[in-house]
Amino acid sequence: MLKKFTLAASLLGLSSLAMAKAEAEAVNTAQPALHVCAIKGTPDASQFQIKKRIKVAKGTYGSVTELYPRFAERAHQVGGNVVINYNASQRFGFWPWRVVRPVMWGTAVKWNTPVDCKALGGVEI
Repeated sequence: MLKKFTLAASLLGLSSLAMAKAEAEAVNTAQPALHVCAIKGTPDASQFQIKKRIKVAKGTYGSVTELYPRFAERAHQVGGNVVINYNASQRFGFWPWRVVRPVMWGTAVKWNTPVDCKALGGVEI
């Protein structure tokens, strides 16, 4: 019985080690991070084309900064390079008295000219 337990424990340890190594290799070969410019308000409508309203949320506790990569990826998926009417906050989840979760939303737009995020009063995400 002890031999079976030892064998099972060692196999479990080796499999988790192999998974960790595979995950580390995947991180090293990952694509470069996408970036978008997030603007709180709505600039002049002649400067951009509206693509789609986007929203990204996490199911449990966490910081809004954890959502930045998914938010930028979602904006690029719909064809945008800037997000207007951007907002990020903590919202109540399914169990409002227990769980608060981070949520980000805005409208993905395609800017007509090269984007200077600082000049627009935005934040690079």
